[in-house]
Amino acid sequence: MIYPRRTLNVIRRHISTTPVVILEGPRTVGKSTVLGAIAEEEQVGVIDLDEVDVRREVEADPAAYVMRPRPVLVDEHPRIPALLEHIKAQLNKDGAPGQFVLTGSASADTNRSGLNALVGRHATVPVLPLAQCEIEGRGGNVIEEAFDDPESLRQSGPSGAARESYIDRVLTGGFPLMLRSLDRADRYQRFTHYIEQSINYGVTNLTEVREQEYLQKLLYRYAAQTGQLLNIQAAAKDVGLKRGTAENYTRMLELLFLTYRLPAWKRTHRGPVSRPKLYVVDSGVAGRLLRLTRENIQDGGPFFRQQFGHLLETFVVGEILKLRSWMSEQVDIGYWRDRRGHEVDLVLEDPDRGAVLGIEIKAASRVTRDDWEGLRFLRDGIGARFRAGLVMHLGEMSYRVDERIYAMPVDGLWGGEPDTPRHGRRSSSRRPVKATGVTRDLPAGRALTATGDPLSEAVRSATVEMVRRMEIGEAAYWEVAAIPSSNVHFGDFYTAAGVAGALHTYQAWSGGNTDPIDQCVAAVHTPRRSAMGHQVPAVGALVHPLGSMVFVIPASGRTGHEHDELRVITEWARDASRFAQQVLSPYARAWTLWSAGRRLRSGRPCFYGNTSVRYGDTPPALKAVVDNPPHKGIPAGHDLDQEVVQLRASFYEWFGIPAVEVPDR
Repeated sequence: MIYPRRTLNVIRRHISTTPVVILEGPRTVGKSTVLGAIAEEEQVGVIDLDEVDVRREVEADPAAYVMRPRPVLVDEHPRIPALLEHIKAQLNKDGAPGQFVLTGSASADTNRSGLNALVGRHATVPVLPLAQCEIEGRGGNVIEEAFDDPESLRQSGPSGAARESYIDRVLTGGFPLMLRSLDRADRYQRFTHYIEQSINYGVTNLTEVREQEYLQKLLYRYAAQTGQLLNIQAAAKDVGLKRGTAENYTRMLELLFLTYRLPAWKRTHRGPVSRPKLYVVDSGVAGRLLRLTRENIQDGGPFFRQQFGHLLETFVVGEILKLRSWMSEQVDIGYWRDRRGHEVDLVLEDPDRGAVLGIEIKAASRVTRDDWEGLRFLRDGIGARFRAGLVMHLGEMSYRVDERIYAMPVDGLWGGEPDTPRHGRRSSSRRPVKATGVTRDLPAGRALTATGDPLSEAVRSATVEMVRRMEIGEAAYWEVAAIPSSNVHFGDFYTAAGVAGALHTYQAWSGGNTDPIDQCVAAVHTPRRSAMGHQVPAVGALVHPLGSMVFVIPASGRTGHEHDELRVITEWARDASRFAQQVLSPYARAWTLWSAGRRLRSGRPCFYGNTSVRYGDTPPALKAVVDNPPHKGIPAGHDLDQEVVQLRASFYEWFGIPAVEVPDR
């Protein structure tokens, strides 16, 4: 299977501006395939130096080969280090762009003298293992989106990726050869051969290694601590090498693109340089080195879960590096840690814009405040330079957790628009939370007057914050709260299959955003059009983990039609009651709907309504003053239509408007 390589666009851009383009990356990553695509576009051949006969011919007369029709395409140029000198001689005669495209399975840094000959005349393009978006055939670039518009990251629907699918992706990695293998045992063997062949290639082509087995031992040692601080002295001691030899071997593993050194990111260039972190370039290779399988990750206990956490970080860092390699802007990358121990896994900086993006990676489905503590300290420390922080997790929802800090599922990294519907993601159309069979045997009863606030202090505080976010100013609003008879415990509150997902689809229908407010999740909806085509004010909806729900509907003006007022209020009452039934029914046998009219801040806001809603009448408008009437409780959980009638009546009562019951047509 041939995957579309997005790095081709980068290569074409450099060919148009630079005399020599060098493609670097691990063995079997697909460099030859990319070079073949360029050859087909340019109608030229490829000089493959991995072929022994071709290599002998080029060694015999390299000058003749660099004179071939442009562009000259050379696969595995490190096989003949002197070739760069002949290319330099040719460029001295003609320095036009697009003359040579070279590939190498070892960094050109290994031939420093030859590379110096091309200073100012070459561009290096990394060809890394396939990104998940390439495998899935999707566009977009989350890093660019985060720099341009962080709010856009939470607009996608709930993720449908299960933990098992993440484990499979991480253990498979991005090498095309591994992706072609559907058998896990076969893939495991292919990884073994790849590791051996890569090390043999380095030993043969780069430098003399007296004890080759120690190079492989060092690779295994680093895989066991992928994503952690590089400590060459400790690694040397563990595998039985001298410090100097271990330093040389560590550098060799990097030149072979088996490992990657992530530098520390600093707010300024002053002060001591912190140790880098070391990652295995491909998470599939790291999983093989660690002998991890899906079974021992799922069932092997805390040690294997911890190892998977490091492996997931390796996977995400690899995906970010791939996305970064396709960007036209120069973006610096590193990790951040301050003297007090606050840390952020990844920091990306766009120097031209002075913008910084922080990324935390968590192998959990739920995000807690501790998970973004490092991002918060980084944000507060650099101020306006902090563009956004992302907490990447294995849950299902994207939402804002704090100012300029967002939670996002890991599969958002490959969540761009596809040519076909997104694999594994659920539709954004409205759907109820799936309920088990629960008998609702409480009578509907009559509206009861009650005093005091039925909401807990935490829910009331979150509601006040939601109203603030709605930005409805001094307008009056109607509040409907669903209070369960006792605390409930949702099966999975923060997932797409649970309450957060239901609230997301509820808000997607109205066009708003889902955010956490303390322990609650809330949806602040944008204004919309009613069935009659009139503007309907914004609405807010909030759910607490112990079951309480609050709906806030501003009463900010007339709908523009004397009969449409009742329809709009009926619609909101039905939505509030239906949502309570969908979400609470599996967990609570009974709850109470509380209705209240409220004023905000100071003053006496007004609401315009009708004194009558009978068909055929032309009722006079009534200007009603809202001044915090008492709550009204409605025992619920029995009959939706009856709940709607009583809620609708309470709405008109709170706003001083006599309610006249009119059957729906």
